Amino acid sequence: MAMLEVDSLCFAYGKKPLLDEISFSVSEGEIIALIGISGSGKTTLFRLITGLMKPDSGEIRIAGKPVQQSELLTTYMRQEDMLLPWRTVLSNLLLFTELGKNKVPPNLNKAHMLLKRIGLEGSAENYPDALSGGMRQRVALARALLQNRPLMLLDEPFASLDVILREQLYALMREIRTQYNKTIVMVTHDFRDAMALADRILVLSGGVIAANCTVTPEMKADPHTSDQLIQHIRELLSAAL
Repeated sequence: MAMLEVDSLCFAYGKKPLLDEISFSVSEGEIIALIGISGSGKTTLFRLITGLMKPDSGEIRIAGKPVQQSELLTTYMRQEDMLLPWRTVLSNLLLFTELGKNKVPPNLNKAHMLLKRIGLEGSAENYPDALSGGMRQRVALARALLQNRPLMLLDEPFASLDVILREQLYALMREIRTQYNKTIVMVTHDFRDAMALADRILVLSGGVIAANCTVTPEMKADPHTSDQLIQHIRELLSAAL
């Protein structure tokens, strides 16, 4: 089953086309990495998928439903952590339970479990200004995971994190995907993120999907094959500069 379907999507800022007949689909339980140079339309694409912006033409369906009917199916983690400075880490995690038409009771046990998994179990009552950039990024990721919606859109989820923390969060993302059959689309500029997690890499260049690359477990395990794929993607991105 396709969790996300993007069909002939077009969008322009004024007379400048940004996305031109974009089409792709993402299967339920799949992890997709979306790679493109700055200004290629990655964040705009996410905003269109969430309904924050409207396309000029084309269709987007989530679990077979139009975007306007699928608000509760999608979690969107932006590049900015969006933490409210007057709320503690724990209350920032649980903010979504207080908002929207379909409020849900807070799951304190799961919130504390996620804080432990991201290495911030002692920071539940701290305020955001007491956290480093990397810590704030982890809180934002935990908040996205806590919402427990089937489609997750993650914009640079591992920015500002060191290698050890990245590996820990890779393991958490794999576990979440397997346990809850999450579908994840993530924007990243880091090939480590893409090769570690993605089943496919989509290259957005020149307003189109310039490549749709499958990443097999064998490719992940073979440095030579991985390097070949990364070099191919770099060449596509360089052509757009």
